[in-house]
Amino acid sequence: MTDSGKPVFSRFRDLGRAQLNVEFQVHTNWTDGQATVLEVLQTAKERGLAELAFTEHVREDTSWFPDFRSEILSAADGFGDLRVYVGCETKAIDDDGRLDVSRSVLDACDIVLGVVHRLPDGQGGYLDFKQMSFEETAEIEFRLSMGMIASAPIDVLGHPGGMSLRRYGRFPENYFRTLVTATLERGIAIEINSSYLVDIPAFLALCDEINPFVSIGSDAHKLSELGRCRDRLRELGVGLV
Repeated sequence: MTDSGKPVFSRFRDLGRAQLNVEFQVHTNWTDGQATVLEVLQTAKERGLAELAFTEHVREDTSWFPDFRSEILSAADGFGDLRVYVGCETKAIDDDGRLDVSRSVLDACDIVLGVVHRLPDGQGGYLDFKQMSFEETAEIEFRLSMGMIASAPIDVLGHPGGMSLRRYGRFPENYFRTLVTATLERGIAIEINSSYLVDIPAFLALCDEINPFVSIGSDAHKLSELGRCRDRLRELGVGLV
């Protein structure tokens, strides 16, 4: 079934089996995923997921989103108790929380993930990661993330520290701590992302300390990745009570 509202995010310490049994970052062949909407829904049902969010990559000039939403709403009707949300993943374009997405797409979403994918140069272009140090990359990524937390129309800060983690395998602990605290203060979720996090136990320890609202996301681009974050967290003993 589809859902007329938004996902409800739990505080980290409140995660039980039901709250963990979700997948809130999925990509299909509408952008860079490999599977169709229908294939994702079928696999999600097979894996016993209770809630699923399609969070396709969008840009400000994205024109296909109404058709994407219509396909999801139509296909989801045949999947019983699976709660399905239509959403997007959109990147920060400056430190003030501006996003590379149109108002019409935001209005059509049940869930919006704000992420850092590129590092703006302030002149309409992007900085070259290859020309930047770890410290420069992390500091800019932190500023962009804080801008989204402060003022962007997002529900989730997606894959926090992801660009630094992907390129250097690390992100400063004090930056993580500040981001987690800031999302809690604003009342939005921070993503536990099994695709980007290098040290999941350390991030979980920080979440246990600060107790933010959290979103569970595998960044699934293949059917084999659906529910991977849920399964990894179960292995680590999260949500078993």
